[in-house]
Amino acid sequence: MGQTGSLFCGPAYLNSTATSPGQLLPIRNSTEGQPKVITADQPFGNECLVDGLNLIPHVAFLPLAVLCAALYARCCRHGNSYQDKRAWVLFPGHHVRWVITFVLLFVTLCEIGEGVLSDSFTPGHHPHLYVPWILAFPATVLAGAFYHQIEMSNYPRLLPLLGIYNILSVVFKFDRLHHLVGRGVGLGSLRLDLTIASIILYLLMVLLEGYVMYRKRYLTSHPISDPVPDDLLHGDVRYVLPYVTLPSRITQSWHNWLMRLGYKVPLQFHHLGKLPQDYHAKPVYHHFREVYEREKEKAAKNKKSVSLWKVIFLAFSRQFMKTGLLKLTSDIFTFINPLLLRGIITAVIGAGLAAEGGTAVQQGPYLVSLGEFLGNGYILLVLLLLCTLLKYTFEQMSVFLNFQQGVQLRTAMQTLVYTKILRLSSWVLGSGKVTAGQVMNHVSMDGMMLMFFAALFHHTWSMVLQTVAGAILLYYQLGWSALIGASIILCMLPVNYKIARQLEIVTKTKLAVSDQRMKRINETIQGIKLLKLYGWEHIFSDNVITARNKEVKQMYRRAFWEILTLFITQVTPVTATLIAFGTYEFFSHKQLTSADAFTALSLFNIMAMPLIIFPIVIRTMTNARVAIERLVPFLESAEVEAIGDMSRVDVDGEGKGGRDGEDKHRNTERDSLLNGHEQIELTKHTPVEGELSDDVAIQVRDGSFTWELDSEVANVSNINLSIPKGKLTIVVGQVGCGKSSLLSAILGEMTTLSGQVVWNKKHNKVAYAAQRPWLLNASLRDNVIFGLPFDRSRYQQVITACCLQPDIDILPGGDMTEIGEKGINLSGGQKQRISVARTLYAKTDIVFLDDPLSALDAHVGGDLFEKGIMGHLVRERRTVVLVTHKLQYLEHAHFVVAMDGGQIQTTGSMREIRESNPELYNNWKDIILEGHRKVAAGLGRKERERLLSHSSVGSRSSLQSGGSMSGSDDEEEASAEAERAKLLRQLSRQFSAYSVRSRVGSVGSKDKEGEEEEQEEEEAAKGKLVKQEERNVGEVALTHYLTYAAACGLVLVAVVLFLQVSKQGMQVGIDFWLSTWSSASTVTAMATTPVINMTAVNQTWGNLTQPPPGLDTSYYINGYTALSVTAILLAAVSSIISMLSMVVGAKRLHEGMVRNIVLAPMRFFDTTPTGRVLNRMSEDQSVIDIRLPFQMEALIRTSLMVTSALVVNAVVTPYFIIGAVPIVILYYFVQKFFRATARELQRLDSINKSPVFAHVSETLGGLSTIRAFRVEKRFKDNIMEKVNRSNTPFYFLTATNSWVGLRMGYMGGVIVFIAGLSAMVASIFGAVSSGMVGLSITYALNLQQYLHWVVRNYCEVEMMMNAVERITFYSTIPTEQYRDRQRGNVVPAADWPACGEVRLDKISVRYDKTLDPVLHTVTASFKPGEKVGICGRTGSGKSSLTLALFRMIDMFEGKICIDGVDISRVPLTLLRSRLSIIPQDPVLFSGTIRFNLDPEDNVSDWELWRSLEIAQLKSVVTELPNQLDEMVTEGGENFSVGQRQLFCLARAFVRKSRILIMDEATASIDMETDAILQDVIKTAFRDRTVLTIAHRIATILNSDRILVLDQGKLVENDSPQNLLKKPDGLFTALVKANK
Repeated sequence: MGQTGSLFCGPAYLNSTATSPGQLLPIRNSTEGQPKVITADQPFGNECLVDGLNLIPHVAFLPLAVLCAALYARCCRHGNSYQDKRAWVLFPGHHVRWVITFVLLFVTLCEIGEGVLSDSFTPGHHPHLYVPWILAFPATVLAGAFYHQIEMSNYPRLLPLLGIYNILSVVFKFDRLHHLVGRGVGLGSLRLDLTIASIILYLLMVLLEGYVMYRKRYLTSHPISDPVPDDLLHGDVRYVLPYVTLPSRITQSWHNWLMRLGYKVPLQFHHLGKLPQDYHAKPVYHHFREVYEREKEKAAKNKKSVSLWKVIFLAFSRQFMKTGLLKLTSDIFTFINPLLLRGIITAVIGAGLAAEGGTAVQQGPYLVSLGEFLGNGYILLVLLLLCTLLKYTFEQMSVFLNFQQGVQLRTAMQTLVYTKILRLSSWVLGSGKVTAGQVMNHVSMDGMMLMFFAALFHHTWSMVLQTVAGAILLYYQLGWSALIGASIILCMLPVNYKIARQLEIVTKTKLAVSDQRMKRINETIQGIKLLKLYGWEHIFSDNVITARNKEVKQMYRRAFWEILTLFITQVTPVTATLIAFGTYEFFSHKQLTSADAFTALSLFNIMAMPLIIFPIVIRTMTNARVAIERLVPFLESAEVEAIGDMSRVDVDGEGKGGRDGEDKHRNTERDSLLNGHEQIELTKHTPVEGELSDDVAIQVRDGSFTWELDSEVANVSNINLSIPKGKLTIVVGQVGCGKSSLLSAILGEMTTLSGQVVWNKKHNKVAYAAQRPWLLNASLRDNVIFGLPFDRSRYQQVITACCLQPDIDILPGGDMTEIGEKGINLSGGQKQRISVARTLYAKTDIVFLDDPLSALDAHVGGDLFEKGIMGHLVRERRTVVLVTHKLQYLEHAHFVVAMDGGQIQTTGSMREIRESNPELYNNWKDIILEGHRKVAAGLGRKERERLLSHSSVGSRSSLQSGGSMSGSDDEEEASAEAERAKLLRQLSRQFSAYSVRSRVGSVGSKDKEGEEEEQEEEEAAKGKLVKQEERNVGEVALTHYLTYAAACGLVLVAVVLFLQVSKQGMQVGIDFWLSTWSSASTVTAMATTPVINMTAVNQTWGNLTQPPPGLDTSYYINGYTALSVTAILLAAVSSIISMLSMVVGAKRLHEGMVRNIVLAPMRFFDTTPTGRVLNRMSEDQSVIDIRLPFQMEALIRTSLMVTSALVVNAVVTPYFIIGAVPIVILYYFVQKFFRATARELQRLDSINKSPVFAHVSETLGGLSTIRAFRVEKRFKDNIMEKVNRSNTPFYFLTATNSWVGLRMGYMGGVIVFIAGLSAMVASIFGAVSSGMVGLSITYALNLQQYLHWVVRNYCEVEMMMNAVERITFYSTIPTEQYRDRQRGNVVPAADWPACGEVRLDKISVRYDKTLDPVLHTVTASFKPGEKVGICGRTGSGKSSLTLALFRMIDMFEGKICIDGVDISRVPLTLLRSRLSIIPQDPVLFSGTIRFNLDPEDNVSDWELWRSLEIAQLKSVVTELPNQLDEMVTEGGENFSVGQRQLFCLARAFVRKSRILIMDEATASIDMETDAILQDVIKTAFRDRTVLTIAHRIATILNSDRILVLDQGKLVENDSPQNLLKKPDGLFTALVKANK
């Protein structure tokens, strides 16, 4: 190491005593103050040796440590692979250690740079200045990897190896510090500062090792081991972000497994596993709810409304602060890049001059100063790369965490809304104050808007920061001219704000109109069967389109403001640079140099970002504000009052710990809903005067109740009632008298005006069967047990009592067969029996049954009453309150309540009523006897005498036999067989006919209970009815893009593409012009500078030529202006055409979907949940309306930007292509990985939103039942489980977006480095000018953003095209055959059918081609004006026969002729419009009474009043304020069920068809009103053909002809008199069963 030098140390330094800042001083003697000469004999005073010693810890020690870690990992892998994968623990100080490691890596890089630069200024070559640090860099990386492996293995005993490594590093670094200080190097010297920094970092590492040793005691005999998180121990939790290491969290490398899997196979939901506990909906909701309730209490004290904004910021304040800090750090690095760019351009100019004039070499050891270090172009390029990487790291972490808290905000809001639904007043829903469509928008749209608000919130202040900081830096670059240009940008911000205010108004209006559209769509889907029967599909689809046109009008208004925003965004930067560069020479009296121009251009690009983001942010804030304004009134809506004197169930009063019951119940989607516990007993809410006696269950004291919250008019008034405990109470009265309202009042669903409802404090558990049965989209068993533990013995008793065994026996999955949404695959009677079975199975004290017998056949209703109500409920001494029109059951009642006009007419036992109100008693007696006389008219003498002799109302024993309605055992068996036949025919062959028949054949055989339980899952799979939502896999097909383009207009699309290309080409021309201008100015400026001789540098390409001529600035300004104005015009035109064309496309796609879906066959609606359809109409359509247009425009624009950036860099320096090609190839594969994964995650996200909406819709339909059973908690748990499932794909999607964003940013940083390096090298060798270097790096800086934007925009567009794909699917589903495409249509005469003759010729029909026939070769004919009764046991095919007349089901054999015309050739809408039907389920639509009676507006008011009079409704409508123009609320909720049925009757009378079908039309009407209607029908329809299906045999006994069906075959067809003469006939058996 002497003067001769060595390979490592290089030649010896020359002795020098110079004291210039760039040179080392000799070592000074501390005592004498004189220079001390160092020789090779003083080893530790030799700098080469000192630096060499620093190699020891890195070269010798660390490989040994890595080998130990590898061996340990191998042993662990062989010993316990599960622990190796899932049992890691982060040690104390984990994050601090990694931060120190990252800083240490940066310091090491600086040491490498300082050593290389110092060596370049020193004679000879001295590798010792940088080689130790080059090796230290990978050693530090390996140390981090070693620590990571220790954590993954959870084996801290290996940590001392790292401690030794860090101690050795500190020791040798101290020696270097001593050496430098001994040489007289002071603070401020870069080498000394870097050495001190590295020592501090290594010391911190050593202290950290000591802290970890202290905390974990890992070297002692009893170390402290941290428990592995529970979520990691559960292998199904795969979203492990909360538990991964800091580098993995920063780089999202924990997510690599899913990216690989998603690229290999289309992702399925089971691949994603479950979310960690902290990400579940329950803890998020509880935290948000606590804040909300706290703020609500404060607001109530101040008599103000609670501020949801304040609640949101308080609930998520910690997350907002964390992400805000990350965003601020990212913005700081953003502004460092332009300053580095200026330094690089300046360095390029200096390097060119140095290359021309030569570089001075120092005569001794040289220390590089900080200024020289930061003045080197290559160092600045490396710093530019690092700043770019850090910028994207912090930016993506901020975006990722923002979206995470956005998902949590959406989750909190969805669950808060759902909890509010469970408490919502029935009147609020029934009156239209809150509609189903509005609630769906709260759950979907408003939640989504708030999610994006949280994701983009920090841009609100970041935009201001970027604008102000950019203006300040621009002023230092260009002076006043920059401020003028920046002022243009600043002036546009308030303009954009004003535009945003207008957007807010338009958005609010659009959402209100959207609510109306969704309301109409919901009504159309809910009532689709009636619409098809009446041929009103086009009327209601036109109503939807009308509402949509109003929405589109708002979309055009919105598009105008969006176009203006887009125009300002694109034009303002061009205008600002034009003004700034054009006025620069005037204000500064200097030439515009390349460094100034491109630094300013880069700053202008940064300042333009707020302009680009500003509209998006304002739009997001506007949407969020609108959402809040919509949510606040909803959350403040009136809630149901207490249940009498009892408190309601506290929905939120549950523990927050645990794993949501995952370990207690089966892991299925319905567990939280269907595996509940015993019903909650209520607690006293308000004090009452005197407790109830033990024999009273409920008492109403002076009660007056109303449905309307603000009304003083009582719907039910002056109620004084005591319901006896353990007895049967029957409530009777005419239609609309208040029977159901009385039950609702007792259950707390109405508003109490006066009085009180008092419950028995010990026995108050309730079961409730609503008048309209409400069923879950679950298995039959789940609907019966309704969350209670499964008791097989009790369950079987209930099934038998409710006559459900015949149905279960032939179901493919038995009682595990899925019941479709709202029981769509069951008849009305079957739904009602399941609803009653639910109340029987529930172990409650009180049972409310609201008219459950009306929808049942006489014999089935009798069996249910005898076996179910009397034999089960009453026998168990449960309190039963039964509302019914069947007066023959009164003698079974212990207590009778007669209602009339909203008041109690009389109460008591039948004997008490006979004594107190003989007139009413005799009236009942006459009604019952009249019915029996009609039945007895055709019976033999003995049967007639027996029936009439036993018809005394006063004889309880006689009516027991009559009330049972049970025939012989043979008849019961025949009924069961008929039910089997119907269900068997209705089941799809996809359920496997073999398995069905084998099950039927094995009825009666009992398997062992254990074996049955093992078969339940298999049976449930067989019994699946609702189809799984369709989901395409792989890339979105090109056809969907073409479909969208065709909807927008192919010509317009071509024009938009041409204008976008032209605009971008013009922008490139502007920047090339600026490059030429600034290069010429730089050359001119340098030529006039006396310090540096630039006379030999050409102003364009830097070649050594003649001195440059004088610069003509006006030439460049004029050219720049002309190009800028052209670009502005192109931007304006392209913005207008692109936005408007996409609005047109959205309109056409929606109309195509609506027009097609209403024409779909009923089978589609039977197997498709309503929530799924509504999801397409709302969420998917919203994507196409609002998000897709802007994303598509952004994709086109950014794709052109990427192309132009690559072309520009390739033109400036062709060598750029060499380095860029590998990056572009890598980019291609990364985006392939990303798109494959993100696309499927988006599809999974879309699919898993539907169950959330379906559950909300299902809950809205059964609120009274849910609250009566007090199972609100269970339903809330279920929505949380569905929200968890819905959120899972989205959480992974945000991680996927962050994963690709980081990698795109890192690749962009490398491209910037390659572009800068190639341009610098080319400039130094005179190939390009400084302006071209600035242009190249500026475009490269933009390219890194554009690369990310392109792949994100492309994936976003592809994911949004999923909405187009889903809507297109609904636009192309097969429809009913509205026209005969093969034989052509036959259009009958205008008055067809004039007679009403019907002829059935050997018809066989089925509900679908995949189903078995329900009618077999039926032949019959009906004369004009003939009254035909159709009867048969349940499932015999009665309704199917009538549906065949409307071609609602597939008639695959035979034909039906009406007045001689084959109906199969009549246009379908025309056919249905010429027939009338009164369906069993009454359907009313929101709108006026006039609209409900005559949607086509074809008849006069007189005719409407006449129809109301016939339907016994004239008095009801006359009393209404607006009479015919009175509004009917959604679903007709402001009328009773019986009144709705009468309105449907009136609707049929209005139509005046020659043929009328009545399908159990009077089932919900009391017997007295029914008798009146039958007489009216005889008169009003005397000349029309009437087909009547009735459960009450007395209704059809006066018919001209009776058709008796059995198992889909016509078995009897004759007059009732002739049929009754057959003692063994089926009709005679039915009449006997009806006695």
